[in-house]
Amino acid sequence: MLKRNKLIIFDMDNTLIHSHLDFTLMKAESLRLLKEGGHRPDETLPLTQIMDICKQSGHLSTALEARIWSRIDDIEYDGLKNAIIEPGIEQVLEFLGADAHIVALTNTKEEAACMTMEKLGLTRWLEHIMGRGSAPQLKPAPGGMLSLLACYPHITAGNTLAVGDAIIDLLAARAAGLLFCAYNRSRFEQWPAFEHKPDLQLSNWEKSAAQSMLALLDEFGGDKS
Repeated sequence: MLKRNKLIIFDMDNTLIHSHLDFTLMKAESLRLLKEGGHRPDETLPLTQIMDICKQSGHLSTALEARIWSRIDDIEYDGLKNAIIEPGIEQVLEFLGADAHIVALTNTKEEAACMTMEKLGLTRWLEHIMGRGSAPQLKPAPGGMLSLLACYPHITAGNTLAVGDAIIDLLAARAAGLLFCAYNRSRFEQWPAFEHKPDLQLSNWEKSAAQSMLALLDEFGGDKS
């Protein structure tokens, strides 16, 4: 049996599953708590970057950081309660699994992510699920993707594809030197407005989508900068 020489890193929310996470509320609540704590963050940045900057400043107290992540945990819990799988994703994962190792990387708390995907029956296709709590960095930083890639020393960055619905997924992929496939069915992203563009864009999970992903790796495999 030939060794699989491809790796596909899926985002979770609005990529593998259709959740109801209120990302706007998460950011608003986090900003509110930061401002109450005397911080004046750059509100244009992604929430994970805002938290990193505040922490690196040395002025984010352990208690305030814990309050913020606890509030985010609560919002995530509410948003995941009624999550469903993205239509067609099971057949896509089944098809891809013959040629590639499949893993998931999410900024959602890892315990909640694992419980949700187990409940929805997706863990049978996922070799790793990495989330907040074990990822060395949260997206848009590349640490999580690089950590997952390191689990497969026989696979290069050029043979790895990241898949997600948001700009933070693309930025993490580019920083890690990976190809990127955008999937937008449950959530729309303003790709034309960004400097970086996806290598492939999909709006439905079907066999032809899986074939396009593998074809992208075969044709353009090679480190992305």
